Parts: sequence; structure tokens; C-alpha cells
Amino acid sequence: MQKLFILSILAVIATGTLFGQKEEKEGKAWLNGCADAATINVTGLWRSPDWGRISLNQSEGSRKVVGSGDGWEISGVVSGTTACLLFSHNGKIAYTAKLTAEGATELTGVYAKGLLTPAVKTIPMHLAK
Repeated sequence: MQKLFILSILAVIATGTLFGQKEEKEGKAWLNGCADAATINVTGLWRSPDWGRISLNQSEGSRKVVGSGDGWEISGVVSGTTACLLFSHNGKIAYTAKLTAEGATELTGVYAKGLLTPAVKTIPMHLAK
């Protein structure tokens, strides 16, 4: 009985760690890894079979990206031809994505639950205008 209780506590802690990362702290640190100057602009309405409609806005000359889609608040940066995005709700990160421009109308890459690090399982992601 005590083992089951301890395992339950560990599962709750692991889940809280995965989905409890704060946008202000861990999210900003993750985005710092996307540091190149932007060479693309991702502003527009993007579509995905899995994510629905995603609206992104990047001010001219800026790296910063904001947006929304499928109930998520999106923030991020563009680094070179790659968009590094945080999908959050109430300041808590649920997913992160790194998407590279494939021409002017496609973004292709991967996303992960929580922060996208080399150790986590990634899932392919494709957005089209």
C-alpha cells in the first residue's frame, strides 16, 4: 500500500514538472537557445490538420512572435528560418515547437509536450498558409 502511494506521488510530481513549466522562467530560457537574427517573417493564418488554425504575428524587423490557436496562447521568436514557439495556457507551458520555413507558405518541424529538449519524444508538425 505504501509503495502504491509513493508511486502515485511520483506520478503527480512528474506530471506537474512536464506541464508546470512557467512561460516567464523556463520558457524564456528555452527561447534563449533560438538566438540567430530572423531571416523570415511568420505573420499570417496557418493551418494544420492536428492543430487547426494558428494565427501568428511578427512585427516587421522583430524576432518576437505572438499568436493564438486551438485554445493556446502562443509566444516565441524567429531564429534564422526557424520559429521557436511556446504553446501555453494561463502562463503554463503545455507544448513547444521548432518549425523551419519551407518556402513562404509552409512551416515544418517537431513539437513536444513541455520543453523540447534532446531527451524528450518529439512529434512531427506541419503548418501551411
